Amino acid sequence: MARVLYVSQYFVSGDQPGGVRHWQHCRALARAGHEVTVVTSYVQHKERTIPEEYRGRRIVRSTEDGLDVVRTYSTPGYGRDLRSRLSNYGTFALWSLLAELRLPRPDVVVASSPSLPAAAAAAGVARARRSRFLLEVRDLWPDSAVAMGLVANPRVIGAARRMEHYCYRRADRIVALTEGIRDGVVQSGVVPAGRVSLITNGIDLDVVPDPARRDEVAALPLADDAFIAMFVGAHGTYSSLETVLGAADLLRDDPRIQVVLVGGGDRKPALVDQASAMGLPNVTFVDPVPKRQVPAYLARADLCILPYQDRELFAGALPNKVFDYLGAARPILASAPVGELTRLVDTARCGWNVPPEDPVAMADAIRRAAADPVDSRARGEAGREYALEHYDRAALAQRFVSLVDDLVAGSR
Repeated sequence: MARVLYVSQYFVSGDQPGGVRHWQHCRALARAGHEVTVVTSYVQHKERTIPEEYRGRRIVRSTEDGLDVVRTYSTPGYGRDLRSRLSNYGTFALWSLLAELRLPRPDVVVASSPSLPAAAAAAGVARARRSRFLLEVRDLWPDSAVAMGLVANPRVIGAARRMEHYCYRRADRIVALTEGIRDGVVQSGVVPAGRVSLITNGIDLDVVPDPARRDEVAALPLADDAFIAMFVGAHGTYSSLETVLGAADLLRDDPRIQVVLVGGGDRKPALVDQASAMGLPNVTFVDPVPKRQVPAYLARADLCILPYQDRELFAGALPNKVFDYLGAARPILASAPVGELTRLVDTARCGWNVPPEDPVAMADAIRRAAADPVDSRARGEAGREYALEHYDRAALAQRFVSLVDDLVAGSR
């Protein structure tokens, strides 16, 4: 048994909205016999608020799902502007560092990026305490921020690049979330390809059960025979939900087709206002739901949408929500640049691809799916079968555990 310190600013359990990758990995480590301590922020990422029970406290320790969880302060209320986001990253890096230094020496430190400052702080702790260091890269920061136009200051970019390379150099092993991220890490020239492993997201059968055996279906204020095109996820910067509203506008002549958007995020208020201004009778917004409730909503969907902006950055996207869709046996409509997501849809034959930010193409694809429900269901079933074979979260989590085990063995 080894002592593992797992640092991630965003740690979400199955009872909360958002991706649960870290929770799944930590539970797998604990089941393998490791003593796991998680250091994370108590600021709720989707709402960007501080829950009442943490007000006035900076470091709070508890036991959750058999894990030792240390939650720390970071500034709430951050938005897309650089100053508030850097404040959020910086304060978490500081308080997480203070929390980590109070803990017993870990055998292995695992850190997830973003946030990059917290990962760099964890790398420093691993070096100071002579622990092995595993870095998980979920986003090529600062490249993604630059590509999105969120960061333009050369000094900030330079500092972030040095921090990124420091983390790469300090890592004994690096885990990449997608092929594009893996290639980006290798192309940095800082680490050899042999130190970088690909472990994608996947479907967790504990959270996404067999649709044929599930009788729970979320109640929606829509007709039972409505054809529902659904999006479940963050209403944020990356998803082009404006395209979905544009497609809904083109579909208003068919009242049977309804669009449902489930989730929250910094773009949601503007999207709600836009839908209201457009007078869209076929669009329903639903508040964020815990991960365990997502299957009940997907059970009501006939088609699931993945809309991205027309940026090269998103050619390497393979988001967590795609595995929710696949696990629920729902066909996927991917509106994205040609890349990992579109290849998955083609290879698994689990849906349709249309150009990004093209509401006409999206509306046409939704009409086709609604017109042939037999074909739509067949594509959804094909997607689930493909995901079970290639993206079983239990098998992927075991690969992560094996990496940690190798680091532990190498340190003894």
